[in-house]
Amino acid sequence: SKDEFREAILTERAREFIGEGERRNDLIRHGRLLSSAQQQLGLNLKPGLVLYPIPDVQLSLNRLLVQNSDY
Repeated sequence: SKDEFREAILTERAREFIGEGERRNDLIRHGRLLSSAQQQLGLNLKPGLVLYPIPDVQLSLNRLLVQNSDY
């Protein structure tokens, strides 16, 4: 099925790219970061952590920017 195929791809990418830091991006892309952190690591992540923080340099250059929630 489609869901089994996607799961197989995510599992394979987790194995193949273990040292390249792409796991978080893959889980975010598939909407599974929060559930995966809870199930596999027992962590309760805040929903705002799905987004990356805006760098301080950019915040200081543009005062209209507002930091993403939970950072």
